[in-house]
Amino acid sequence: MPRPQGRTFVLSGGSSGLGRATASLLSRMGANVVVVVRGAEQLPEARAQIAGLSGRGKVDVLVGDLASREAVEGLAGEIVNRFSEIHGLLHCAGIRLPDRRLGPDETELMFSVEYLAPFLLTQRVLGPLMAGAPSRIVVLTGEGHRKGFRAPRALDLKNLQGEREFDPIAHGKHLALAKILFVQELARRLDGTGVGTLSVAPGPSRTGLLRHYPWPLRMLGQAAFLVRGAKGAELGAEHVVHAATDPELEGVTGKYLLEGREVVPSPAARDPGMARRLWEVSEELLGERFLPGES
Repeated sequence: MPRPQGRTFVLSGGSSGLGRATASLLSRMGANVVVVVRGAEQLPEARAQIAGLSGRGKVDVLVGDLASREAVEGLAGEIVNRFSEIHGLLHCAGIRLPDRRLGPDETELMFSVEYLAPFLLTQRVLGPLMAGAPSRIVVLTGEGHRKGFRAPRALDLKNLQGEREFDPIAHGKHLALAKILFVQELARRLDGTGVGTLSVAPGPSRTGLLRHYPWPLRMLGQAAFLVRGAKGAELGAEHVVHAATDPELEGVTGKYLLEGREVVPSPAARDPGMARRLWEVSEELLGERFLPGES
């Protein structure tokens, strides 16, 4: 893949934390960065923050509430209309909630923001991604899919939204597993298009991911991150940008990177049958088939 200078990267979750650090690093490398923020009220602050951190590349800021299908569709339409070629699509948005909450579509919020919106947005902007090939889709995930308290032994398709049982820690780890499986199935269906896919665990980073928790739980969560050796968001951003731009990863697709290294994920994350079933469940939720010619 060519160096990022002058190439276009669309990035969700870019208004704060790891996403903002990633957008800034890409811009300093000369890339043109399209940053997605949740609401119009975030536009002035996001523009000011990113402009203050940006470098040689152009920075655009678009609005798209990832909890709403209507908003995701509108966002995708704006991206396709404005950018004939995209060279990287980076799904960096993340949210952690202490309890189960439904979004505007009556879909659980963590599932909507971290899985269903990336799934749908990816399908809608495949045209510019293929036109910009070689291009990459990068999905942020984490090591929780295979280790620690309540790591999932397998993907539970009947509890994707915490319908049957909701534990915030277990749910986050379950979504991490779902994202890795999504990336693998997407790679299979995009074979031969020039669009690569990677799931990336950037390592524990000090971000505002727990901002929706009551402050005592936030403090406990931050302490746990520090015990695990959490680094600043800038270091995590380097791993994300590496996945999106490193020429040595050309042709590497469907793989899982941990802090910049290709590693083998858990057995549950290496089940092609489950990856295909997850794709089909996602289609059922959205009422539409995607890339059916590759099924």
